[in-house]
Amino acid sequence: MPKVINLNIENVDQLSDNLSNLTYDRNKIKTGIAHIGVSNFHRAHQAFYIHELIEKYGDYNYGICGIDLRENDRKIYNILKDQDGLYSLHIKDASGVHKTKVIGSIVEYFYGPENPMAVIERLSKPDIKIISLTIAEDGYHLNEITGEFDQKHPEVAEDIKNPFDPKTVFGYLTQAFKLRKLRGIAGCTILSCDNIKANGNTMQKSFYNYVDKNEPDLLPWLKKNTTFPNTMVDRITPETQPKDVTVLKKEYALNDQWPVVCESFTSWIIEDNFFNNQRPQWEKVGVQFVEKVAHYENLKLLLLNAGHTILGILGTLNGYKTVQEAANDKDFMIFLKSYMDNEVSPILNHSGIINLEKYKKTLVSRFKNPYINDSLSRICSESSSKVPLFILPTLKQQLTQDHATIANVSFLIAAWCVYYDGVNDHGNPYKITDNLSNTLVRMAALSQQNPIKFLEIEPVFNVLNKNEIFVAAFVKYLNYIRKHTIKDAIKDFNASKI
Repeated sequence: MPKVINLNIENVDQLSDNLSNLTYDRNKIKTGIAHIGVSNFHRAHQAFYIHELIEKYGDYNYGICGIDLRENDRKIYNILKDQDGLYSLHIKDASGVHKTKVIGSIVEYFYGPENPMAVIERLSKPDIKIISLTIAEDGYHLNEITGEFDQKHPEVAEDIKNPFDPKTVFGYLTQAFKLRKLRGIAGCTILSCDNIKANGNTMQKSFYNYVDKNEPDLLPWLKKNTTFPNTMVDRITPETQPKDVTVLKKEYALNDQWPVVCESFTSWIIEDNFFNNQRPQWEKVGVQFVEKVAHYENLKLLLLNAGHTILGILGTLNGYKTVQEAANDKDFMIFLKSYMDNEVSPILNHSGIINLEKYKKTLVSRFKNPYINDSLSRICSESSSKVPLFILPTLKQQLTQDHATIANVSFLIAAWCVYYDGVNDHGNPYKITDNLSNTLVRMAALSQQNPIKFLEIEPVFNVLNKNEIFVAAFVKYLNYIRKHTIKDAIKDFNASKI
């Protein structure tokens, strides 16, 4: 067995020839992007694109300064600091062709809870041309009912009390831009890379609302010195598993404490609206710049993200653990294809930009990728934020049609209610992770006596419980699912026996 080598800049020349190792001098890289939320997805997506741009085209002007702001980010911060920002990316194609790359585009790293003023200072520097974000849905502090920025959120209240020790991303940005204004430094682009409808517009509206409430004198300057392009990001990136670390040691004699696994498919579509036109030439490495991103966004949210959610809920009830297992279940895939064809496709705005049938076919093969093993527990986590974004828009849009087609979506929401019973059809419990878990579990329990109680969760359903067509379909399917296994219920649904 060869000696296992720790991943860091000192040891990088000793790594296995089987790896795609660094081919560029990191000392030449100039920081141009500050990225908040150094998640697995960021490392598989945005940091990957910058790495490719440096490696293939020698563009050293947009290295990444990673920033994490949450207490539970300490582990990844410590690991990446220990590894000089280096990590390995394992790209696994469904065909069995895999590539392992050492990624070197993250050249600085800051941790907000440890030193908030250092983060604020770094964000205020003139070399930062783009501040990008992957902070997940709950990081935007949107009101669960209205979708507007929640000024009453407890973390926002904390920011007001301690503006130089902020808890929200808005608090950090506000103080950083105050310094830019004070010092005569121009603003920059704020680039959301999260799965939120119109993510750039949402970020802009939320940030401006925050500033208008807390630092109103800054707002006119911000409006002249910031832009917020909408984006669509796409690459399936599961949680890192202990076995991923073990495989690296065995196959490459490499000790990477937090590697990243992802599929080979990747897509990034951005509205070309950057402050002072300062941005990397990402188009060289496959990023698509467009005038409006809405069509691509709807396609991804309502098909890929919704598809993941459907497989997550149904698969968990059946006792599956991974997306790949659920996607290779013939009955589940008949249901998913019916949902995509009969309920989602008719409401999408067909612009001709994308071949819809080809896109759906590609999705199925991506879900079935045997090498990704994305966990259903990850897919189902925070479902109360995901269902309103990925599933309910299809239901709402269909209900505006003269002949609403809502059978699949109503069945799915009924199954989602049963999911909060917390036990699969084999009698085995599973963990429920959701900010609204107490409410969801309680209302699901009450639905056993009164089915419509679950639809009274206002932050999720708002007034959908008043729609007679949907309520009738939901109640019918809920009663059926509660009397059958999810597998049998799906079979009967597919055969039009319910």
